[in-house]
Amino acid sequence: METFGQALKALRVAAGLSQTELARAALWSQSQVSRAENDQFRPAEAIVDRIDVLLDARGRLVSAFRRVREPGRDGWEIREFMRHTHRTDVGKETIEQLETATEQLCCEYAWRDVEELRDDARELLRYVGRLVDGPCTLGEHRDLLVLAGWLTLLIGCLEYDLGRVGPADHARVAARSLGRETGHGEIVAWSFELSAWFSLTHGRLRSVSEYTAAGSDAAPNSSVVVQLAAQSAKAHARMGLRGEVDQILDRGFRLLARHEHPTRPENHFVIDPTKWDFYAMDCYRLLGDDRRAAEHAHEVISLSRRPDGGERSPMRATEARFTLAVTALRAGDLEAAAAWTRAALDQPRRSVAPLSM
Repeated sequence: METFGQALKALRVAAGLSQTELARAALWSQSQVSRAENDQFRPAEAIVDRIDVLLDARGRLVSAFRRVREPGRDGWEIREFMRHTHRTDVGKETIEQLETATEQLCCEYAWRDVEELRDDARELLRYVGRLVDGPCTLGEHRDLLVLAGWLTLLIGCLEYDLGRVGPADHARVAARSLGRETGHGEIVAWSFELSAWFSLTHGRLRSVSEYTAAGSDAAPNSSVVVQLAAQSAKAHARMGLRGEVDQILDRGFRLLARHEHPTRPENHFVIDPTKWDFYAMDCYRLLGDDRRAAEHAHEVISLSRRPDGGERSPMRATEARFTLAVTALRAGDLEAAAAWTRAALDQPRRSVAPLSM
């Protein structure tokens, strides 16, 4: 009697496909194809049906999949139940690949085309969703939901950059729910950071402190508290509260010093030390301290510059150029203000909401 694995291998070979080629077409990993062919796990029936159509098998795989052995002795039902409980379409290798892909998308936030990056994040989120719906262990289920949380946060940021407030807010709420469901305080904290950011850019300044406090409570030992402090400082700067701004910036700088330099500082959801100049620049510009604002703006542009002439963080550099335009305008240097403004507008990667302020 032909097993599902035997049928799958025979059909794949007849189709002239390698395991890697079949995996790519079926949205699997190569190791999943290998384990399936060795009858080490049975994938979800929806996936079996898709591969059956893909290989033009005319029901052969589905039939092999549904074939059930008769119980041989007492206790078979319990053993069969436990086998199904531990059956998985995921595996460690797939989780690791998804983690790498998710982190890479988060690292591309600073420079990639917004719509392209959002579409890629959506596609990866859909794939994660399909795996969640299929057989997976409890640990894998949580890992997948955590990945979905990070992807949803990224999508929320990108939607907001495009000026799509409604979809951005839906993503924020969904990320908070995923963070709470998985007990992942950092994802919850970042969802509150998005709340603070949205409130800040819409002028709801009094709400920012509430969100920054809630985010800090959710993940007090994470670097996200530095970002939350920065949002609080910006809100107080917009209210003209110079004393509070100085205190918050000082506290944020001390919080930043507690954390090691990240291995991938370009990840949008990681706070790197070079970002503090960006935070301080915005606050000092709002407070009218043009000298310090300009100093930090020049530092932001310098730190953003890559050896090849490109920019690591074009959005930060854009806001720095606008800051230098503002300080030049206040000093009466219209020519310099116009030059800095043109340089800022030449950069295609920018966020609508912060610049509209």
